Amino acid sequence: MADYDAIVIGAGHNGLVAANVLAKNGAKVLVLERANFLGGMAATRELFDGYKHSVGAWAVLIWRQEMTERLELAKWGFELMNQWTSTCTFGDPADTPFVMYNDLERMARHLLDDHGADTAASLGGLFAHIGRFAPYFVDSAFGPPLDIIEVIAAQPTPEDRHDFAQMWYGSTMDTVRRFFAPDQARCIQGSMAAMSIDAFDGGPWTPGSHASTLYHYLIGGGNVEYIMPRGGIGSLSAALCRRAEALGAEVQLKHHVKEILVTDGRATGVQLRDGTTISADAVLSSLDPYTTFVNLAGAQHFAPDYIRKIKEINFNLGYIQAHLTIDQAPQWIERLQPYMHDNGQWCPTVAYAPSPEYISDAWEQYRKGQLPDAPPTYLYIPSMVDSSLAPEGKHSATIFTPYFPTGLDADENRSWKEHYADTCVRIFDAHAPGFADSITNRVVFSNRYFGSTFSAHAGDYSHGLLQPNQLWTGRVVEGEDKFATPVDGLYLCGQCTHPGPGVTGIPGWNGAEAALQHLNARVRG
Repeated sequence: MADYDAIVIGAGHNGLVAANVLAKNGAKVLVLERANFLGGMAATRELFDGYKHSVGAWAVLIWRQEMTERLELAKWGFELMNQWTSTCTFGDPADTPFVMYNDLERMARHLLDDHGADTAASLGGLFAHIGRFAPYFVDSAFGPPLDIIEVIAAQPTPEDRHDFAQMWYGSTMDTVRRFFAPDQARCIQGSMAAMSIDAFDGGPWTPGSHASTLYHYLIGGGNVEYIMPRGGIGSLSAALCRRAEALGAEVQLKHHVKEILVTDGRATGVQLRDGTTISADAVLSSLDPYTTFVNLAGAQHFAPDYIRKIKEINFNLGYIQAHLTIDQAPQWIERLQPYMHDNGQWCPTVAYAPSPEYISDAWEQYRKGQLPDAPPTYLYIPSMVDSSLAPEGKHSATIFTPYFPTGLDADENRSWKEHYADTCVRIFDAHAPGFADSITNRVVFSNRYFGSTFSAHAGDYSHGLLQPNQLWTGRVVEGEDKFATPVDGLYLCGQCTHPGPGVTGIPGWNGAEAALQHLNARVRG
């Protein structure tokens, strides 16, 4: 008899969702986490005394309220803060900043009053066009994914089929420029362009970038808001852990899985780095597919063609995340102040993305292995919404910036990431004089850090980029099951599988549901 019904590798939010689903259905569950904290790449940590930072994922963008209800998280201390705004994207002095208000009425007033009726109509037309894809993302998130070829073929007219194919395989700017002139609402276009390159290896004119845009805007069920859990992003995993343990699951930190044990084509448990062997009827991995299949289970247990396809997954994602402590809120220049502060609240997330062209120029440098000298960049100050994250009057802040070159040696990585962070600080200092001097502590993480700390192959926080051939039926391996694997009893429950990355918990739910079918079949057998 096995020690456990199921072992879940990784105590990130997806692994903990899987543990909840399994334990709720009566399974004896063990969750193993190599780090000494919960959350994986969506954790809140005290990097500096008295300051809390969300390391990795830093906001909830595509979380669905139904997951809060399914997992009864409100009973376990999970609470989303009431944020007036999500982001403010700004750029050149001549261009009006774009504020994403979480209040729809305020959002409409901003568009009409600050950007004008023509721009409001253009943005409305763009979102209506994109929204034609919404039912497919919303309805297929749970369970088996859709086949994009069938979705396109099912459209009623040649024009519709062309539109759907272009939105999936074309670039974001192909779609945006159907509704906006090149010099119209440049900050709005910059915001769209910045969204398109998140977890995508390309620029806003790169074919396939619009699949990333569709994912970000639609997978949350129409919710396009940056919302922060009280206490930081890690409070989600803390609530999930409390509920899982109350249901009988065991969660063990500082337990590093060295190997997934496979006997006669079936997963039988795991071996830890210290040599301990633990058996189970099912093993669920919330890690990426390369780490799961090649490093832990062993390529010899899979068909050669399958492993070659795993090795073809694009994990090439370079970025930095700089965590800062600042002794005062940014003092934005006069032209930005009306957009940074409204209804008695500050906008906690700002983005410098002046235009799609600006982002495309940075992509051109990055693709050549160069460090962009003018990168798009985000500044997130969660303590402006949740004062518990920093000492009174001071703030925790995070800078996130894409296009950091990959493949650097250790010394280059160390010096380049600091230089890149300096460039980003200068950008914000130019628009909030004194910002650089207000920084009292700083640590800069690159994709190399996330790879070594969280076993993410190549440091890819998406576990497989958001490109057309790596979504829906193409996620993990085309034509293969998204949750079960070729090894009996081994399942995927992380963001490498359907529907994809971000703080959703849905891959964890889907993977656990598949594993339950296996466990129930073994009981019946």
